[in-house]
Amino acid sequence: MQALLTKEDVRQVFGLKTIEATEKLLQRLGVPKINFSIIGGKGIRYRNTDIEEALAKIETKPKAARKPRKQKPPSTDLFDLPIKEQIAILTAGGSPQ
Repeated sequence: MQALLTKEDVRQVFGLKTIEATEKLLQRLGVPKINFSIIGGKGIRYRNTDIEEALAKIETKPKAARKPRKQKPPSTDLFDLPIKEQIAILTAGGSPQ
């Protein structure tokens, strides 16, 4: 006989914090639910084999390598230059006083 799991059991298997997160995960995985609430009030159950099959279908793909960043040109800060070059730049375009 196949094992039937409650939402709480599935939550513990996946290690999730809430039942709502478990419901969303099972819905995204496409795990069919068995509704026993109509028959005897036992609620919704999930087959263990269905959960395992859904997990087996998931493929993990390695992330593509990032493009190397373009290096910024070095900042030309006036105060990083020697004093003679600073004076030459400051006086280059103007008239002497």
